[in-house]
Amino acid sequence: MYSLPEDLELEIQKKYQNVHVRELVDHIFRLILNKTLNHGSCQIREFGRFISYKTKSTKTSTYVIRFKFRTSTTLDKKIKNDQYYLKNIPVKANVPFGIENEKKCENKKSITYANLQAEREAEREARNQTKKHIVIHEIDSILESNGKK
Repeated sequence: MYSLPEDLELEIQKKYQNVHVRELVDHIFRLILNKTLNHGSCQIREFGRFISYKTKSTKTSTYVIRFKFRTSTTLDKKIKNDQYYLKNIPVKANVPFGIENEKKCENKKSITYANLQAEREAEREARNQTKKHIVIHEIDSILESNGKK
């Protein structure tokens, strides 16, 4: 069962007293995970996008699933330069990403490009699958309403 940190759970429970928070959170995370793995992508507006795709691992020489989360540009803009968060964030990177790091990553550009292409394809496939599921749901609801009358 997926669960939030206890303090977040208590805060949500205070606000929504008639809801079983653990079950709700677990259900939401399971739906996001299933949608991402089945459709390739799950977008949550103004928060980010969960992406999954299959790729060949160089370490194990087998196919593995890459599961990633990318924050939306809206969320990035909201928090990136927010002075309150900058003052209060508890962790700071010891070494900034510089020229040396760029040189180390130079030979991995083709892999990065291939992964970006796979992510785009996963997003495209997810949009198509979502549209298909919405149409199926609409057809089912029409059939149910006609069958009941």
